[in-house]
Amino acid sequence: MSFTISIDVTKIDKSLLKSVTKKDGTKATYLNLICWPNRDGQDKFGNDGSVKHSLTKEQRDAGIKSQILGNYKVKQEQDSVFPPGFAEKINPAPAFKNRAPKPQQDDPFGDIAEDEIPF
Repeated sequence: MSFTISIDVTKIDKSLLKSVTKKDGTKATYLNLICWPNRDGQDKFGNDGSVKHSLTKEQRDAGIKSQILGNYKVKQEQDSVFPPGFAEKINPAPAFKNRAPKPQQDDPFGDIAEDEIPF
């Protein structure tokens, strides 16, 4: 399952952008968002919910309302541009090449001749 999200970037509250310095010294700017499902399911445009600014607990307690920036749609696997199983083909389970092979078990009855079997 995946989502498509469409937001109006002109509505972004710039004061909610968070600039950080990453461990490698590069700078990044983040915007925390929240996806909120529609009460009555899909709207007439096929949107499953809205996208809003994510507010801190203090902002919510102060009565600040989050502005709707856009919408999202839930996409099912059949909507994927990739064929079923594509992810498994490009990212297969790891092979354990460095693992020692299992020792071959000797046949516990291999040294008994067929005519010596008592039944």
